[in-house]
Amino acid sequence: QKTTVCSSTCSLPTMASSSNSSTDLLVTLDTAERGADAEIVATIDALLKSDEPDAAAKAILIAFKRRNHDKSQAADGGAGEKRFLLTVISEMLGRGEVDKVERVLPLVPLYGSWRDLLVLAESLAGTSAEEQTEATKTVVKSIAALFAHQMQTDDDQMALDESFLPSAACKYAPHGRRHGGATAAPPTKRAAGGGGGVAKRPRSALGAEANKRKVSEAHTVAKLLGKAVASELNLDPCTQSAEYRKLRSRLNRRLTERGHLIEPLLCMKDAASIKFKQAPKGSLAKYKAAIMADEVAARRWAKAQNSSLAAVADLNDLGAAVVDWNDEKLEDDESLKFFAKRIEKAVETAKNAKAEIRKAAVDVLGQLQGTDDDVPQLTDSAVLPLVGAGGNKSLETRLLAAFLVLKAQGLTAFAVHDEVISVAADATFDTFVELVEASGAATREASPATLQRGATALLARYRADALASTAAADEEKGDDEGKVQAKADSLPTGNPDILFLCSDFAPYATPAEGAELADAIQALQTDAGLRSLLVHRLRSVRTAAASDCEYRARSLRPLPAKSEVVVDLCICMDCTGSMGAWIDAAKTHLVAIIEELGRDIEVADIRVAFVAYRDFDDQGRKVIEPFASAKDVGRVVRCIRDQHASGGGDEPEDVISGVEGMRSLEWRGDVRMCLFVADACAHGYLPGKGAYQGHDDHPTGLCPGQKVLLPDLMHQFAHEDGVDLIMCQISNRTSKMEEMFKGVYAAADDKDPAAAELGPRGYGVLPMSSGASAFKEAILSCLSSSLLELIGNDTLTSGVQTFDGSTLSSLVSTMNSSLRESTHAVAERLRNAKEEAVAAAAAAAEEEEIAAIEAKIAAKEIAKLKEVEMADADAEDEVEVEAEGAAAAQPEDDDVAELKAALEAKRAAKADADAARADAKAEKAKPRSDGERLRAELEAAYLLPVRLALGLPVVDELAVEAAKSLLKARVTIKDLEAASYPEQFKEAMLKAGTAMVEAA
Repeated sequence: QKTTVCSSTCSLPTMASSSNSSTDLLVTLDTAERGADAEIVATIDALLKSDEPDAAAKAILIAFKRRNHDKSQAADGGAGEKRFLLTVISEMLGRGEVDKVERVLPLVPLYGSWRDLLVLAESLAGTSAEEQTEATKTVVKSIAALFAHQMQTDDDQMALDESFLPSAACKYAPHGRRHGGATAAPPTKRAAGGGGGVAKRPRSALGAEANKRKVSEAHTVAKLLGKAVASELNLDPCTQSAEYRKLRSRLNRRLTERGHLIEPLLCMKDAASIKFKQAPKGSLAKYKAAIMADEVAARRWAKAQNSSLAAVADLNDLGAAVVDWNDEKLEDDESLKFFAKRIEKAVETAKNAKAEIRKAAVDVLGQLQGTDDDVPQLTDSAVLPLVGAGGNKSLETRLLAAFLVLKAQGLTAFAVHDEVISVAADATFDTFVELVEASGAATREASPATLQRGATALLARYRADALASTAAADEEKGDDEGKVQAKADSLPTGNPDILFLCSDFAPYATPAEGAELADAIQALQTDAGLRSLLVHRLRSVRTAAASDCEYRARSLRPLPAKSEVVVDLCICMDCTGSMGAWIDAAKTHLVAIIEELGRDIEVADIRVAFVAYRDFDDQGRKVIEPFASAKDVGRVVRCIRDQHASGGGDEPEDVISGVEGMRSLEWRGDVRMCLFVADACAHGYLPGKGAYQGHDDHPTGLCPGQKVLLPDLMHQFAHEDGVDLIMCQISNRTSKMEEMFKGVYAAADDKDPAAAELGPRGYGVLPMSSGASAFKEAILSCLSSSLLELIGNDTLTSGVQTFDGSTLSSLVSTMNSSLRESTHAVAERLRNAKEEAVAAAAAAAEEEEIAAIEAKIAAKEIAKLKEVEMADADAEDEVEVEAEGAAAAQPEDDDVAELKAALEAKRAAKADADAARADAKAEKAKPRSDGERLRAELEAAYLLPVRLALGLPVVDELAVEAAKSLLKARVTIKDLEAASYPEQFKEAMLKAGTAMVEAA
């Protein structure tokens, strides 16, 4: 089967108790791109309608998995994904899953932050009175109670202990003077240098008033929530507001004194008092500009970073770190250059993470010592970085990831495409990049063949280095026993992994290349000693201009089966006088485009429609040809042939009529796309100023009779109809309209870091600079590659795992794949020890039954031999004896035959059982696929509290350990009973409390 190593969605093997389709939905939810709310909601809808047991609970579990700061593995995963968690929780509330949501609310600050609860409360309380339900009111009240309980507990503890540090609940507690987190309108963004960002239309007086009203509403919501929290504190109604303010002030003052809140110090213009070794690194990064503006604070920060890694800013987002690295090269003051320190801290973080996993693994393994000889082995495979496909703008991000992987393991070789590059152990990142640029390997074309060649060469280089290292260790054995012993104490290393570092790019464009890639991976596993191909996608941020955006298709629902996918494609074309060549190109190539596209992506159907528009008062101002299936595309071609380039007085055209025509079509496809072909802008969007702007008969943007502005119409088209837009850029006179289009689609991607480089999902600009002659090739290439990325993926291949994320934590998690897998195998062995004991007892019983049958057969045969001997001794009456012996032997022969048949049946059954056990064992020994990875991650220890809260099955011993973390977070049995938690949860809490008291 085809394998896409860089797909944005994944397919998994069947999980326990779920069908293939429901498993695909779970994986689609797990890998849904951050910010793709429509896809997330559609996936949840399909999942709840599927046959998946506990579908709602599993959706919430996946949301907590993606939110957890240190474990996030989702596409574009940052340091925890609060937006995804809040989207899932809000969707579950809308579907009546109030009890499940209330159970997990106390866990939200443990996996995310108190701000998550604030934003959720603001979004629920900020809805209109008609939209609010009893469920939303109940959840808002529960959130207020959580804030009140936590702040009261912190205040009581702080009064008893002067060293006590309060939680962040006081920082994010709602009150009337704070800005709304979810309901406030975002500030207008201006891109640096005047370009590269999402252009905002100039606000009218009406728009400014609407924004002011939104801010006012946000303050009103915050004030109402503040009153709700104060009410939960049972304060005197007469002084409630003042007492609540004093409580927050006391707690926030303690956080500020300990260096955990730097915002108040900045507001007081006292940046020099910030405790840089204790302050949160995220806040320091956020307010870096303000800190560096204060000379005293800048010197203290530099001094702190030079003296301790604890004060060095974390190298979290790799793309942002590359931007900082480039900025540092322009810094004249050497004392303010800390990129090398950040690399050192990142490498230390990676090593510490591996040490923690190893310690946990050894502890688990210790519980199996002496239980059985058949104990899984812990292995720690080397991870060899291979820098692969992606745009030039994200190359440095991939190189930084490769550099960190090498440094963390002490390796000295990596590959770029198919070339292995050696690097000194003490090389800097600057040297690392220079080596790659000198090799020229980064400019080569990527393909399955280059991946196979590069991986083969890198594996061979690793084995050669390992042999040389072993030989050197043997020479040192007599001189330095300590080093040899230390090496012997380390975990055994299995076959190495290849870490394929790529960007948002598919390594093949046709099914044939997909099959070639699958064959290449199989060859690497069997011939070159590869354990797994770990594919890690990275994207850089803040590095792309608007003109560099690439089209990324959206889908309205999960697409688990390509054979059922329907694609809707509408060609919307300006048919005024200057468009003759483009109309002819569409006439000539449309049938071939649809046929070749169908062969490439192998979907159920590609439906095609056509909309032509001209200018106001032109004949044929709007022409609409409804959707036709791929088999009937000739009908659409005939409509295009009837069009002639005509009309157009002033420069702009009546684009609104074209969009209205597209909205009137019957859109039914799972993927909906529009090719917008025009060389002139819409009315109201002429670029330039003054004499350079040109003439527009309708500068307001509305022709007579029209009432809806183009941006509002496009918003409905993009987000209500769910149609993607590919703007075929023929001239630069459409630039202002293109920026408006991009802003419309970016409205759903405002928190997506990939949008900075790749553009918002669902929108792209396709340059047509080669003219109408290249129409077919340009269109076909764009559509084919984007659709293949969306639906042409298959990750069922054993030994191929896909990971995503531009954060250090996600990269470290990928690096430790083999160690986590072997640890999981040992844990499974421990969990299933009782079942395996039963199976072993059953196997022993089968052996005893076989032995008993064999004993019976042997006894029968011995008895028969004795009878024959007696018959030979009695020679006087041989005939009579023979007759009697035959009569007596006949039933004995039947008995023996019956026993032998039973014996054969038992042996055959045992052989089948042994073969099944062997197959199961061999299957477990195979490297993971993506499906097995997801199943293991949903059963991970850090998610056990969530599983308990949702009533999902958990092993008793592990449940107790999970409950301890809740007790430490001051969650009580009374709280659980009030929220109607599952009985298993309460029992686990009781056992955990008993264990903690005994330990104390």
